[in-house]
Amino acid sequence: MTATLSIGTVAERTGLAVSAVRYYDEIDLIETAERVGGKRRFDPGTVGRVNFIRRCQDAGLALDEIRRMLDDADGSWRDLVDAKIGDLERRRTELDEMIAFLVEMSDCGCTVVAACPRRGDWC
Repeated sequence: MTATLSIGTVAERTGLAVSAVRYYDEIDLIETAERVGGKRRFDPGTVGRVNFIRRCQDAGLALDEIRRMLDDADGSWRDLVDAKIGDLERRRTELDEMIAFLVEMSDCGCTVVAACPRRGDWC
């Protein structure tokens, strides 16, 4: 039998609050392996699943979308992934443009951005 992890251990290993891990369990995004003395115990593989969920959320995916990716057995999750890849590529382009804009603004030498004579070029 594989040793199980407490909810606190899962939270610590994933960098989430215990309440977030509890919420993922309550909405069946992760599964409690067992309860010992009324306390949730998780399979060690839960850490990887929670880390995946967290990374997906950081990238802008909703919990329902993440659930579909993780639990959809008929392969339709691929359409969702393809759409999300397109969204992320567009977002990356927008972020690259914003970074270039901020670098140029920072390098202009003005002390007040609103008074910069080059401001019109940026907007």
